[in-house]
Amino acid sequence: MAEKIMVVDDEKEIRELLSIYLSEDGYDVIAAASGEEAIDLAQNEEPQVILMDVKMPGIDGVETCKRLKGAERTKSIPVIMVTAYQDRDVEAYLEGADDFVNKPFDRTEITFRVKSMLRIRHLNDELERAMAYIEELDRNLPKR
Repeated sequence: MAEKIMVVDDEKEIRELLSIYLSEDGYDVIAAASGEEAIDLAQNEEPQVILMDVKMPGIDGVETCKRLKGAERTKSIPVIMVTAYQDRDVEAYLEGADDFVNKPFDRTEITFRVKSMLRIRHLNDELERAMAYIEELDRNLPKR
């Protein structure tokens, strides 16, 4: 089963271009046109990685990232911010962004950054499973 990537951008052309790139790389792509839609979609679809524009009307990418990272169900989803605004980088990192891609973006860079975030996501998932196993073993040890 292909991994699911979510693209969030208020500009239809950017959403479509990123969706094409990622689909051609073998991913299932879901798209959202706003921060509000992204939050709902992420809760229901649980994508493995989110590519999100920083500047959007309504809830911008930084606030959307903050809300996603603050929710139990979506906190571990890596978020790559797509930005043309260098000054927003620090604020977005503080709100939980995992990586950045600058506009105009390069297809190869998108591919490598998504693959990198997927590797990190898989390693985090393995770590969480190992920690749960260790906690289960600890609970089953005889108490002294």
